[in-house]
Amino acid sequence: MKKITTLIAIFSAACIAGNAQNLLSKVPLDASLVIKYSGDNLSKNVPLKKLDSYNFVKDNLYKALKVDSITSLESTGISFEQDAYQYVTMQDSSMNFVSLFALKNVKQFLQLVQANYHAEMKPEKKNGFEFLGISDGIYVGWNDKQAVLVYSDYQNKNNYYDHLYSDVKSDSTAAMVAMDSVVAAPVENMPPPPPPAPLKPKVKKAAPGKKVPAKKAKVKKAAPKIVDEEVKPDETIISNSYDTTGQAEKEAKREAWEKEQSKYAAGKQKQSADSIVNSFFNANAVSIETEASYKKVIDPAANVSAWINYDNLMYQYWKYIFGFGRYSSPRHYYDIDAKNFGGNENPGFRSGMNVYFEKDKMRLDQKMYTPDDKIGALGREVYNSKQSASLAGYINPGNLAYLSASINTEAMANYYYKLIRQYLNSAPFTRDNSEAVDVYMDFLEIIIDEKAIAEVMPGNMVMVLHDMKTKTVTYTDYTYDDNFKSTEVKKTKEELSPNFTFVMETKKEAFLEKIAKLPLKYAKKENFNYKSKDGCYELVFDADKYPISSLYFMVKNGRAIVTTNKEVIDMTLNNTGYTLDAETKNSVLSNNVSMRIDTKKLIQQINPQLTSETSKKISQYLQDNMGDVKMEGGIKDGMMQGTTTMSITGNNTNSLEFFFNMIDEINNIMEKDKAEKNKKVD
Repeated sequence: MKKITTLIAIFSAACIAGNAQNLLSKVPLDASLVIKYSGDNLSKNVPLKKLDSYNFVKDNLYKALKVDSITSLESTGISFEQDAYQYVTMQDSSMNFVSLFALKNVKQFLQLVQANYHAEMKPEKKNGFEFLGISDGIYVGWNDKQAVLVYSDYQNKNNYYDHLYSDVKSDSTAAMVAMDSVVAAPVENMPPPPPPAPLKPKVKKAAPGKKVPAKKAKVKKAAPKIVDEEVKPDETIISNSYDTTGQAEKEAKREAWEKEQSKYAAGKQKQSADSIVNSFFNANAVSIETEASYKKVIDPAANVSAWINYDNLMYQYWKYIFGFGRYSSPRHYYDIDAKNFGGNENPGFRSGMNVYFEKDKMRLDQKMYTPDDKIGALGREVYNSKQSASLAGYINPGNLAYLSASINTEAMANYYYKLIRQYLNSAPFTRDNSEAVDVYMDFLEIIIDEKAIAEVMPGNMVMVLHDMKTKTVTYTDYTYDDNFKSTEVKKTKEELSPNFTFVMETKKEAFLEKIAKLPLKYAKKENFNYKSKDGCYELVFDADKYPISSLYFMVKNGRAIVTTNKEVIDMTLNNTGYTLDAETKNSVLSNNVSMRIDTKKLIQQINPQLTSETSKKISQYLQDNMGDVKMEGGIKDGMMQGTTTMSITGNNTNSLEFFFNMIDEINNIMEKDKAEKNKKVD
């Protein structure tokens, strides 16, 4: 784990990079995840000299990278004027996490590698590059301009007992021949362990002056040797002993097996990494940049972008976990291939996330695209819905947070039928019975009435956090005397009391009314306070013990409501609502998803719960520098798209600098608090 952490730390320095060389052309088409760091944009937002000035960089990153704090990050030898990429792919049964970045000083870079891994610097000379295994599963290749860092993890290690008791051979069987030189005989040819030696029956000692009548010993035939079966001793033999016959040999054989498996895995990892690095420097493989969906969802101008092929990712995940997991059965049990499950042949959704560090806010744009017109149409139909003005009226001005969602529930059910059918028809356990799966799914669609479900929940809903206060509640604690006898002690504590509302539209008022009314029958019997009052149902809590006093339920005018706010109940009874500001109203009514969090108010409400001075200082800093978080989403340009923004305040040049300033300030607060505590101890 430490080695992986160091790997990430090394690459963190490379992620502040520009665009002189097109590393994207070296990212393969079959990558399931691709991340780009635009160095030109990032380095302009936070210059390298600014990075060097942060204490947390000197105290943490410098130490992690073993860089001299007197100099700067430039001593890593990594070029800070080039774009950097990371991607995930599976090659020859190995899951690979690959980093691509540019170099400006090879000697300094190799010094950085050696300082972190203490590697014996004996690189292999290859065709146009050098290759070095620097740690278990970690490899690096480089020339005078670029470098590739690969973390490879091979998981096709066979189960020892599958090998011992099965005739099934894996692709690593040939490597197991080397075990002959380690142990006396191959595992497959080892004779079964002999049966446990019978114990002598216990003989009672005769009392003085008495004779014990002799008993004829029972003659027991030798148990036959049965391969791979437990030999049971005769019931007349009393034995609780553990058979250790040949145990040392068994352990030696297993250790040899594990050692050879590890050697084989290391060889496969190196082979996979070597292939990736060689392809980077020499091959003209098809790049992800030729993929139409990549161009559709990724903006080259973004500061940071991430592309995800969900189908490829799932295919590689299942192949990694079920097909080739260390503790799974041999691979022929789960013969997964890209044609039947995932891979680029499965036209599901591809998602792109583009991050922009702007002057007064950080913006995240997300897009989902599929080359399959039918799946795309189903996805668009899910968002073929609009929020109602009546539900928007439950969002009060000055709220702490709200979430508005408007989807087509019936379309979503139909969409999930297709996804589940596609998954079951290609999953390793069910794809061989695709005809039965189709019948099952047809039957499921018949017995599940998605239209009826949509009648109960058409898809419009609103969740509002109106306010949050601190309330004193009581609880029972216990004290113990010297004899460990307990005594109850009543204590008090401060807890947050949320004031919230959840409301959704419904076309089945009568059904939901039955559900809301049903607890009345059992309230007295089950000893809880649930009653019908003023046109609604109220669940009353012990005000001294719980942070909320009452929870109200109401079904009226095509709306089902759960709230802690009696004012909301009164508004519903009077057919009135809150008056929204124009910006919030437009956001709610014009988007399928709309969300807003007032971070300043939220932090203010949480502040009374903070006890330590350190947490209070951190809270104050966030309150002074963080603005609102907003999200909007819907159909745009034929795709599902969403935008999330977090505004910033305070003395920050831009939102990226805010993140570095925030980390540095929190680090300084914590370090100062730590120093003060150490001073008191001394």
